[in-house]
Amino acid sequence: MANVNFVNATLRLKYMDGYDENNEPTFTTKSYRNINNTHSADDLLAVAHAIASLSSKSLAGIAKQETHDLS
Repeated sequence: MANVNFVNATLRLKYMDGYDENNEPTFTTKSYRNINNTHSADDLLAVAHAIASLSSKSLAGIAKQETHDLS
């Protein structure tokens, strides 16, 4: 049976940056690494909104990316 070991997690905030020459939206992503795996999704959502409130750009998305080792 395979073992799954948590390595790290990254919280990514996607901001709307503006529009290109074809009037399509452009985005910027800010990443916050070394997120502990003990935090709940509600905790991360609250932190993401608090961080986004400090930006002049509008928040377009929030994602959590986890890395695991399989052995």
